[in-house]
Amino acid sequence: MSSILEAQNISKFYGDGENRVRAVDSVTLSANRSELLLIMGPSGSGKTTLLSMMGCILHPTSGMVIVDGRQVSSLGEDELPDIRKKYFGFVFQSFNLFPSLRAAENVELVLRLKRHDKRTIKAEALELLEKVGLGKRAGFYPADMSGGEKQRVAFARALAGDPTVILADEPTANLDSKTGMEVLGLLKKLAEDFGKAIVIVSHDPKAEALAHRVVFLEDGRIRK
Repeated sequence: MSSILEAQNISKFYGDGENRVRAVDSVTLSANRSELLLIMGPSGSGKTTLLSMMGCILHPTSGMVIVDGRQVSSLGEDELPDIRKKYFGFVFQSFNLFPSLRAAENVELVLRLKRHDKRTIKAEALELLEKVGLGKRAGFYPADMSGGEKQRVAFARALAGDPTVILADEPTANLDSKTGMEVLGLLKKLAEDFGKAIVIVSHDPKAEALAHRVVFLEDGRIRK
């Protein structure tokens, strides 16, 4: 497998002196194409902070993040949005869909932000929804969809613009057990069939059975 995303000895500290908190401490980790990587650990172990640094949302206090061979952790806030738009898709546990927009419109919005051809955006959005098994629900509002369907829309939106890396923070947290397994299976399929590097942060023990690789984080450090 080829690595597309690397964290090299990254740390994130908050506060100073005796009040300094080590959210993430000297973590080295890579994400590979066609791989579903699962990061597990107790609450407060630094999982979401680590995911945010790998996705160029947070700057590490020290260490480097490398995306597609480029060191990006030292880039300024004026440059990072382009990195995020090109390489990353994000999925959150609360879905974060716009309630006033239909499923297809939620996906179209991201395609517009990524400056896709206006003439093909509607067709692209429908194709992405078809890819996650939701083509027939393209015209529905989030309020008229189940939790699993809303999360599938979130996946279609994350795939907009064909990013190489999908980062998912607790994607099954608001889903029942059966739907959660379906969502995890879909993520694995997206990794294997479309060559995406998919990194999941989760408490869900069922995710271990589907992941290609599992990393345990405890007190901000990878547990050996």
